Amino acid sequence: MTTADPGMQAVRAPVRGRGRINACSLPAVIPVPLGPTTAFIVRDRGVLLIDTGNPGDEAAILAAMRRAGIRPDDLSLILVTHGHPDHYGSADALRDRTGAPIAVHAADAGAVRCGVAGRFSLARIAPHQIGFMAGKTGSIEPDIVIEGAADLAVFGIRGRVIPTPGHTPGSVSVFIAGGAAIVGDLLSALLPGGRPRLPFRTGDPAAARRSIRALLALGPERIYAAHGGPWAGAEVSRWFGNEW
Repeated sequence: MTTADPGMQAVRAPVRGRGRINACSLPAVIPVPLGPTTAFIVRDRGVLLIDTGNPGDEAAILAAMRRAGIRPDDLSLILVTHGHPDHYGSADALRDRTGAPIAVHAADAGAVRCGVAGRFSLARIAPHQIGFMAGKTGSIEPDIVIEGAADLAVFGIRGRVIPTPGHTPGSVSVFIAGGAAIVGDLLSALLPGGRPRLPFRTGDPAAARRSIRALLALGPERIYAAHGGPWAGAEVSRWFGNEW
């Protein structure tokens, strides 16, 4: 069953993380490298997984959770930043293993339901950025369809989901208490360690630049992306803050 709710307030999922929030501590961001892409675990009172890599990456993500002392049933939510298979490829398998619901933005819900990545040219993408084969991958039915900004407090996370369209119409980012931002493919690097750029597969570059400007207005201290980074917010601002 899919719940469409801009603020996720209709979804009263219990917070399954253990212990209380320490008011003096900030949510922890744990990158999970998955070859050509990266997923992220956010640990607060609850546990949030942002993106799931390609099909078959669920074992690596569960292993990263174990190393961090996180049990499968601690996971509160699986958030897919956009409808490309290197971001939702293992979502269904992880839902089966953890019981956590899957959330995606309404504008990309059709893509994950159909399992269609869209066409792209291999010649325009650096090898380390290719996280999946062109064409079709397994489809998923999201449990939660986001239509706007969404507070993650109901899932035990001090943070919110922010629509950041451009790479795809339904791309979203997560802004976490303390100033960390996890942006999916809003930004990427041409080479490992490289400066922040728009990804080659950016459907609407003008919209992406507007989204970056809106993100920078929040004052992020550190920005994490699936392909490249992380970067200090000030570094991204130097490259993008004066473009418009």
